[in-house]
Amino acid sequence: MVSFEERIYELGTAALADQEHQVGELRLRGSTLLAAGVLIASLLAKPIFHDGHPSGWLEISATTLGLVGCGGVLLFVVLLLRPTELGFSVKATATYKSLWEQDITEQPMVDIVLAEAFEARRDENTAAFNRLGLYLAIALGSLMLEATGLAIAAALSS
Repeated sequence: MVSFEERIYELGTAALADQEHQVGELRLRGSTLLAAGVLIASLLAKPIFHDGHPSGWLEISATTLGLVGCGGVLLFVVLLLRPTELGFSVKATATYKSLWEQDITEQPMVDIVLAEAFEARRDENTAAFNRLGLYLAIALGSLMLEATGLAIAAALSS
């Protein structure tokens, strides 16, 4: 049977692993949004930019709106995909030295201290993780702006 301390330790490592998986999922979705943005722009570019189009304030406004959305997708997906300082483990040597200096060498205290270290690491990651989620949400909104603006511009120019 697993002791209470071991269970707390397992929960701490599982929580970090879950957070790491969630970050990977966010970044994967960002790549998908970027691909969708490129597809929308490439499909609607020819209908918009032909025979002197866009012309007229409505067409130009819709095109501008779509291009701003396109730029937003690119910017926020790049922010989402760039390297971010996150930690999903603890350094074994530093942890061992810290435990030794605190004279913590017996169970259950070792597991409890390690579980607290995992929780602290997860808490340190939370701000960066939330920022990545915000970037994804803004990129999605930008994709909608791009699709709407370019679709209206394409419809008006035909």
